[in-house]
Amino acid sequence: MTHKKTATTGDPDRRSTSETINLRSRLLVVDDKPLILHLVTLVLNEAGYEVDTAEDGAIAWDLLQLTHYDLLITDNDMPHVSGIELLKKIYAAHMSLPVIMLSGTMPTDELARQPWLEPTARLLKPFVLVEFLETVKSILRATENTTAKPRPQIMPGDAAPPKAAAANTPTRNPTDLSRRILVVDDNCDTRQLSIDALVGSGYDAEGVIDGVAGWEALQTYDYDLVITDNKMPRMTGVEMIGKLRSANIAVPVIMATGKLPMDEFVRKPWLKPEAMLERPFTNDDLLESVKEVLGTDDSQQWK
Repeated sequence: MTHKKTATTGDPDRRSTSETINLRSRLLVVDDKPLILHLVTLVLNEAGYEVDTAEDGAIAWDLLQLTHYDLLITDNDMPHVSGIELLKKIYAAHMSLPVIMLSGTMPTDELARQPWLEPTARLLKPFVLVEFLETVKSILRATENTTAKPRPQIMPGDAAPPKAAAANTPTRNPTDLSRRILVVDDNCDTRQLSIDALVGSGYDAEGVIDGVAGWEALQTYDYDLVITDNKMPRMTGVEMIGKLRSANIAVPVIMATGKLPMDEFVRKPWLKPEAMLERPFTNDDLLESVKEVLGTDDSQQWK
């Protein structure tokens, strides 16, 4: 059973701009404990949000396939489908949806093994209402202007961009396969070697000169995989991964660099990429990592 509550209190003419924005935000709250579900819904309704609820992850998953939500707030320990299992379903379906995990226990071991499942925010029960509402507000504010942009369809045989193209324009090497890979590296020779190896193996690969150009490309086009250096001017590989995670762009990442920032990954495990390579490595090493990351589940089509 599900129910929806919509806040209608207050004089509409006297609402602030932020409250008007809140009324356009639709949230899904998932928890198997009726008291928690009621409390969270009540608090969000009073803050001006439109709220739907679900008593477990299975019901939530059905709702997510039928309705657009701006934010998901979910418990972890639930019957039928847990919070982490719900995150896996969302990730596999490529839903661009920010998630707050609000739970008494966090699946830290599983998130450490699969950092791409890291929710946008974690809050432990019992939680402070002010902190909870601030987290909701900050996530919705950050994602308010983030929209997915379709990539242009470039058919096989299209000419690659001229060499004098702008620095932030991906250098394109079209093939007839759908696996599209972005190589981010400030060393032009290393970048081109990787692109050549990928194209030679049948992938659709293109390159950009640094993390800023990579981030711009990832906001404009869809990719199946990103291969990135770490130490680059303007934006490092780790910083670019952080932006991807914050924007809920579900694309796997291979970090291929001279020195892996392991200390940073230990401090912030949600930034850990799906695979890592430390130079020097061979083309075979690179291609094997690409195959492992893209071939983990052949039924998935990263978009």
